Amino acid sequence: MDFLVLFLFYLASVLMGLVLICVCSKTHSLKGLARGGAQIFSCIIPECLQRAVHGLLHYLFHTRNHTFIVLHLVLQGMVYTEYTWEVFGYCQELEFSLYYLLLPYLLLVVNLFFFTLTCVTNPGIITKANELLFLHVYEFDEVMFPKNVRCSTCDLRKPARSKHC
Repeated sequence: MDFLVLFLFYLASVLMGLVLICVCSKTHSLKGLARGGAQIFSCIIPECLQRAVHGLLHYLFHTRNHTFIVLHLVLQGMVYTEYTWEVFGYCQELEFSLYYLLLPYLLLVVNLFFFTLTCVTNPGIITKANELLFLHVYEFDEVMFPKNVRCSTCDLRKPARSKHC
């Protein structure tokens, strides 16, 4: 199939999925559908596999690990390898200016600098003393970030738009 046709199918399916999620989230039928689907799959999938997947998801999303940092760096390396392999040589043949050809590498260095800065900078710690300060930084939307939700680990209220404990 032509790339444009495949892309349009992909775009249509993503948009339909987004519309479905928006419509179902307002009618609260999405929770029931997800709960029903989970019950059906829990009967089919063996319990040991469920525990293993739950443990893996907990490790990936609820503990500090370097999986996504490494994944990001590998993907970025692959993109720049492809650029160097395919595009750089072709653009040299077309006699592009060297400044234009080296611009993506400059942007890579800037990107890696800020990525490293983000990875090593302390995001801050919420304590009883500064809890009220962080609760007022962002507004609670009562959809993704409900008010007065407490952390199960430290029993502090979770600020909006934050990952806590």
